Amino acid sequence: MPHVVKWKRLDYGWRGMFADVRAWKNGEEMERNVDVIRDPNLRMRITLNLATIQEVSPTVPINRYYRSLNEMYRVAGFCIKDKDYERAFIYYMRFVSLAVEGLPKHKQYSGFSSAEKAKAEAVLRDAFMKAESLKERLKKKYEEEAVLAKQSAERTITFNAALIREKDLSPVHDVVASSRLLQIVDRKKSSSTEDVFDSRNLAHKEVVVAGDLVENFVRLAQINTNRNVETCGILCGSLISGGVCRITHAVVPKQTGAADSCDTHNEEEVFAYQDVNNLVTLGWIHTHPSQTAFLSSVDLHTHCSYQLMLSEAVAIVVAPKFNEVGIFRLSERGMKEISGCCKAGFHPHEDSTALFFYCHDVRFENSLAAVVVDLR
Repeated sequence: MPHVVKWKRLDYGWRGMFADVRAWKNGEEMERNVDVIRDPNLRMRITLNLATIQEVSPTVPINRYYRSLNEMYRVAGFCIKDKDYERAFIYYMRFVSLAVEGLPKHKQYSGFSSAEKAKAEAVLRDAFMKAESLKERLKKKYEEEAVLAKQSAERTITFNAALIREKDLSPVHDVVASSRLLQIVDRKKSSSTEDVFDSRNLAHKEVVVAGDLVENFVRLAQINTNRNVETCGILCGSLISGGVCRITHAVVPKQTGAADSCDTHNEEEVFAYQDVNNLVTLGWIHTHPSQTAFLSSVDLHTHCSYQLMLSEAVAIVVAPKFNEVGIFRLSERGMKEISGCCKAGFHPHEDSTALFFYCHDVRFENSLAAVVVDLR
């Protein structure tokens, strides 16, 4: 058990952009912390790999996907303003991939129309053009940094060779020369560590949660909890400079709950509130009135749709009876298995606890004020 804490299809020539991605989807070396700064082509492939999405789940309403597309577009625009061009590129690529390749496979796609779909289609061309422009910008950046990294490595090798020659010619100064050589080698190791291209630095922004958000949500859900009925809400917030996601709002939509499930209705009301207040979806929160904090098979499917769009998205599970709070994400295995599962309702998954994990990197910040909005 993972750890818990107490208390109409458009085509703009996008296919070529994904050719390299498909070739790298199964590359296990992507996960290694290797020094790829000196290889701009490999570095671009790794970045492209981060833009891929899992299969679209037929159990997730298609309008929720379109809403996520529009939020991705907004997040990408914010990243550009923050000069975070790599993340902006990743979000635009995900947008294009889902819009032209993923959603047409959804069972609700044919004949579907909504305001969210219209918004997404209206900006699809712009998303594609910006992805193309950012790809060229990143290529140039990676090439320039590769040249600098190679020059730095060559200078280090030359300097170390000179020190070795000095040591050979001056035995009297062995101790001094060895000490100087060790210092250079240590600096070289430090530089190499800094040059390691860790894809996780791009995959996740830091996530902070308003300190009293969970407490306020639990208080709002108390009547349902007393009746052994789940309550759920949408976690919202903003992105700030420096790569931080701030979860400050929990919006509780109209819903129908039971002891072990909760179905939401009229999600358009949540979308409208988010638009007016310039908020983006960063996950969801729900109670387990009589169970511990974990993700059930239904919860896994619910969260998969959030994490598919935004890798930072979290699922907060509150178990008042056991005084537990769990903050979870799906593991890589979990994303692959759940996104490919077409079953609805409660159903078994082999070794289900390996499909999600506790997010130790998410922290609560008491200086952030929490807002819980009840739309029921």
